[in-house]
Amino acid sequence: MNNNKSLLLTYIFSLTGGFYGLHHLYLGRTQHALLWITTFGGFGIGFIYELLFLIKTYVYEANNDYLILNEYRLKMIEKKSPSFEISRLCGQYLTAVFYGFITYYAFPEIWHENFCLSLFIGCCSTIAIALGTQITGTLGPRQCSFIWPLLGAICGMPFLIWRINSIPSFNIAALFSCWIFQRKIQWNREYFSNILITKSSDHHQFLISSKKIKRKRYDIIKRCLIFGFGTIIFSTIFTSAIYQNLQVDIKGQHIKLKDVLNDFFKSQEFILIREKLSIIIRQLWAFYSHYGFKGLWMILDFEKNEKQAFEILNLSNVASQREIESQCRTLSRKWHPDRYRDLEQKQNAEIIFMNIQQACNHLSNERKRRQLINTQKHTDSN
Repeated sequence: MNNNKSLLLTYIFSLTGGFYGLHHLYLGRTQHALLWITTFGGFGIGFIYELLFLIKTYVYEANNDYLILNEYRLKMIEKKSPSFEISRLCGQYLTAVFYGFITYYAFPEIWHENFCLSLFIGCCSTIAIALGTQITGTLGPRQCSFIWPLLGAICGMPFLIWRINSIPSFNIAALFSCWIFQRKIQWNREYFSNILITKSSDHHQFLISSKKIKRKRYDIIKRCLIFGFGTIIFSTIFTSAIYQNLQVDIKGQHIKLKDVLNDFFKSQEFILIREKLSIIIRQLWAFYSHYGFKGLWMILDFEKNEKQAFEILNLSNVASQREIESQCRTLSRKWHPDRYRDLEQKQNAEIIFMNIQQACNHLSNERKRRQLINTQKHTDSN
């Protein structure tokens, strides 16, 4: 079975869900996909750059292309550690600042006024900054112990806790974290498995063995769980940051979103809506318990058709049975096809007459059905 990844499909996934890392999931690059969905495609710049220059390389790498894998291994032999990349450093810095920023502001404002809680927020932000540095820096065959970017972020932690002009400095912690990471970065020699490269002393060339090359991959379920869990954590933090800090303009006044929502949930209108919804849910649950899902679906469908029937008969939904029967007779006489001689008018009358008959029959059957249900309930209660 051919498990090679398609370049065309990769481009399609990139164009349709590239900002959310869909193409990286397809290629088995879970870490890259998680980075993309938490930075909205590398803040847009990373997505555009890889779309123009890196997609093919990713596909060749996923397909265990001989030249790509050999190129990586040769670099590992020639250099003790990966070369410095300014683009990667910028990505690490921006991601670290972003992670630290949303984590810091995800907590209630009142927490920042308490020293112990402020210290806890500073610790969480420090870990987030180090995590941003680590995830971006270890893409590909690169590795570094998490302790080093965390140590760098800790060096900048005082600037998060003791704020200058009430504004924390994420830049210093991010710079320290990235700087120490760059000093400690190493090749991940287990990134590609089952590859053996030797150096020929006669021709001074690097050779790769014919042993089957197979890149280590996470199992698809494990990858999806990692991606899903990471996305849930990020979404929770990001949503909390928006909730705690987003402001809306109401009649020229800037009011925080959380205050608007709190006032809405305490308003009389919301209380009435909640009570009505609660009554409807209890009624539906009671009906479901007695008649099952099929009966519940039937009554929901009946309610929809009943509303349409009342509209056709031009009656309110509280009309009595006598009013319904009277309106049915009146409209049936008015729109009976035999009253019209013109062919076009006759055809139009036939359609309206059929709709009237269907509406009358539906309302009649519905009333009988409800009467039967009420009779059964009365019998059961006795």
